[in-house]
Amino acid sequence: MRTTPSKKISLWENLSLSFLSLLSYALIRLYVATLRKTYIDAEGYRRQYADEEGMIIAFWHNQLLTMPLFYFGRPLGLSTLISLSKDGELTSRILRRWGIGAVRGSSHRGGVAALKELLRLARDPRHHIALTPDGPQGPPFVVKDGPLILAGRSGRPIIPLAVAYQRYTQLKSWDGFIVPFPFTKAYFVSGDPVHITEELDPEGLDRARARLTSALHRTNARAMSMRTPKEGLAS
Repeated sequence: MRTTPSKKISLWENLSLSFLSLLSYALIRLYVATLRKTYIDAEGYRRQYADEEGMIIAFWHNQLLTMPLFYFGRPLGLSTLISLSKDGELTSRILRRWGIGAVRGSSHRGGVAALKELLRLARDPRHHIALTPDGPQGPPFVVKDGPLILAGRSGRPIIPLAVAYQRYTQLKSWDGFIVPFPFTKAYFVSGDPVHITEELDPEGLDRARARLTSALHRTNARAMSMRTPKEGLAS
């Protein structure tokens, strides 16, 4: 899987990151393996993925932890956008162990180069792209221009995804990062495709942003509706 590198790091940093990424990956895989997973409205998404119909997968940043479980373990190309920060370097190495490539950059730094690389990857229908439209630094639940421009220029549909857990806790981070309790139920929901057909000028981007935001919220609400209230809410 192609990975776009960030700045050079020392040998010690490289060894430390390699160890931390391996340990983190192993712990996360063991942790999420305890979840009782249900997939809702996912057949269309699964079929597109299996048939190598290139798509852009989108979900809110606070649901990032278990989203690799939505990729069904298919050995197809998949890349995502990761910031150029030190935390981003660790995240990119963990994702690489999932078989997910990382294009490094964000709206704050390296965004133009990252967009060009994503557009290059989008020319291959066998290669899918996963994005958090409000990441990596927020504000939460606000769709940035990048995913809209990528979809508009590539012609790819955006597939909104969401996950909800029966029992979970939320971290005091900018996005309210969600961490499910072990062995809880997890509901993974796929929404209807969003096609960006507007002109990519400020007015067109605002209209497209509103449509994608609405689609993500609807998908999230669908996932939350699957939960059983009597079994307990968030911690």
